[in-house]
Amino acid sequence: MADRGMRILVTGATGFLGSRLVVHLARSHEIWAVTRRLSLSELPQVRWLRQDLAADAWDVELPREIDAIIHLAQSPNFRNFPESAGEIYAVAAGTTMRLLDWGARAHARHFILTSTGGLYGTSERPVRESDPLPEMRNQLGFYFAAKRASELLAMQYAGEINTAILRCFFLYGSTQASQMLMPRLVGNIRERRPVHLQGEDGIRINPIHVDDAVRAIERCLDLTESRVFNIAGPQVATLREIAEVIGRRLGREPVFAIDRTVAPNHLVADIQRMSGALGPPKIAIEAGIAELCGDRAL
Repeated sequence: MADRGMRILVTGATGFLGSRLVVHLARSHEIWAVTRRLSLSELPQVRWLRQDLAADAWDVELPREIDAIIHLAQSPNFRNFPESAGEIYAVAAGTTMRLLDWGARAHARHFILTSTGGLYGTSERPVRESDPLPEMRNQLGFYFAAKRASELLAMQYAGEINTAILRCFFLYGSTQASQMLMPRLVGNIRERRPVHLQGEDGIRINPIHVDDAVRAIERCLDLTESRVFNIAGPQVATLREIAEVIGRRLGREPVFAIDRTVAPNHLVADIQRMSGALGPPKIAIEAGIAELCGDRAL
């Protein structure tokens, strides 16, 4: 496990993933938590720093020395291109560069960057970290480009800092924003709105529960070399199968709207590298959906 008593800076600390990660890491480490809005959470090991990462100039005072930097933040407007292009770039790539520069001077040993599995596009087979990344021009194309730029910047520092680039696939769990895939499915089924499927069964995915992602990030603090990882769940399922699990949990039969004229855009991650270096994900879809629906903690 990671060294006890590390000094760790976390961006996006009040976000969906960041809030759980900060609580988890604060049990053993000293945390500097960077956020656009100050948290009301009182944790003795956490120092809250308020900073808009998209600002041209930062006025936050960062510590002189740090052991690890975990950059989770992304613009809340990541879908709004071209209106929010500057903000999307500033938070993804611009902040990555600022943190890498500061981290090298502050003697950081680890730089952990969350990216997205969306960079792979779609694939009939599980995608691997070594696969070439396509150029995409779609609704999220600029966001993907900014994330890819942040990855390339981090890779340039791989000889100075142990960099871990984490390409996350369909992260989910309770308290996640309602517009994200898994809570959106829950909302549709609860309100008897149709779940849209490409083809008879919809896309195949292996979503990862947020608690498995937290554990994977913590294990990155043990790495002794720079790596790229797919961060995804242990179980592959179609959108139909996931909706049916949610329906059983809610006691409601899902309503499906099927488009047989469109081929499903599958996106399944190969998790061999993650499982070998960071430990395999443990939370199956059934248990993760129970937590997402508020039935029980994991």
